[in-house]
Amino acid sequence: MKKVRRIAALGLAGVMALGLTACGGKTADNGGTTEAVKESAGKVGGRTLVISMESVTAEADELRKDYFDKQLKAAFPDDNITIDVASDAQSLQVQVAGGSGPDLFHLNGPTDAVEYAKADRIIDLSSYADKYNWKDLFYDWAYGTSYYDGKLYSLPNSFEGMVVYYNTDVFEANGWEKPETLDELIAVCSDAQAKGLIPFSFGNSDYQGAVDWLYSTFLSCYAGPDAMKEALEGKRSWTDPEVRGGIDEMVDWWQKGYIGDKKSQALTGDDMVSLFASGKAAMMIDGTWASNSLITTYPDCNWDVEVMPEIHDGTGRILPLATGGCFAINKSCKDPEFAAEVLNWIYTGNLETHIKGVVEAGFQPFPIKTIEPESFTGMNEKMLDMYQALFDGMDSGKVGYCSWTFFPSTARNYMNENTDSLFLGQLSADDYLNKVEELVKAAVADGSAPQLP
Repeated sequence: MKKVRRIAALGLAGVMALGLTACGGKTADNGGTTEAVKESAGKVGGRTLVISMESVTAEADELRKDYFDKQLKAAFPDDNITIDVASDAQSLQVQVAGGSGPDLFHLNGPTDAVEYAKADRIIDLSSYADKYNWKDLFYDWAYGTSYYDGKLYSLPNSFEGMVVYYNTDVFEANGWEKPETLDELIAVCSDAQAKGLIPFSFGNSDYQGAVDWLYSTFLSCYAGPDAMKEALEGKRSWTDPEVRGGIDEMVDWWQKGYIGDKKSQALTGDDMVSLFASGKAAMMIDGTWASNSLITTYPDCNWDVEVMPEIHDGTGRILPLATGGCFAINKSCKDPEFAAEVLNWIYTGNLETHIKGVVEAGFQPFPIKTIEPESFTGMNEKMLDMYQALFDGMDSGKVGYCSWTFFPSTARNYMNENTDSLFLGQLSADDYLNKVEELVKAAVADGSAPQLP
């Protein structure tokens, strides 16, 4: 499923007072009520549950009804389950902070879940994990990201990675081969600029935090798994050359115009994809989720996708890995047992239809052990190759760390808000990285740093 944007978590303490006065014990009226809601409302004696789902696109929301809503209604025909489409992350935060909101809700990732856990607004799922044996269901690395302060607070609902997309028509027209080394990649960038093309399309004017796609990629691919893990655990300085080199490389590329033609703050995310698909940009650093958008929105665009070439001697090709989102249960939920039962059904009771949704509708797969490349019979060949790269990366251990899954929320928020200042020369790399290191070490000390694989 296409990800339109990722919204950085706001500290719940900051919206608590607003939430207490603004919620009134009701969920937001955003016009997103699904058919499943209308048909299931009013059953006498049935259990009641409100689920909030992230809105991606109108098309995807409609597809979800076919691959999820109808199956959920059939699985719990005697209960009253309402599915709301969340209007935005901040509205959800205000509701939950005020002691209301949905019972079971979707968040953009475990770093967001930590914010809710720190504010004591979501419940510990450990007893339900034992009851339903969730630990054995999920990939260890994905399951581990769901912990905060030694307790399980969420469940991951997809996995994804950062990759490089190549416009193959542009490459063929200019006689370029897909680069295998840093020197070859820089040569393509230089030649593209000489011919009036943007080497890497990128835009974040509509969502500043999209820079986390860039710094997650450059840090992971430059430092490699071991050095990056040490930095996130507070055991290696962020100004160490093995870590800092990734930030320096990223800033250098942006300032040379390789990334977004030095205009990324004026381009939207849609502009970014459009420039790539129309052949005005040769490449694009984006998530694996973008492949479905290219197939459905730009069917005439010919493209290929691979893991970033080695950008630092000795690291090899690194796949920055992430979970794409997670589910959590509201502290104010009146029937957490039912919420946990439905949560378990999402991952186990609808698995066959979920896989069909991955193949047919471009949804992202759950990070569970029973799903593997062989599950995706009939999938678009390019999509299948992309998922094979994800599985290969997990198997090899040559994976990096995307910020929305593995960085402390405080550090991620700071980086999302200040990376553009690095690009524009308004902030030094030393000041930037020293602040990141300070925030990471504080999170490690207070137990709010995500668990790393």
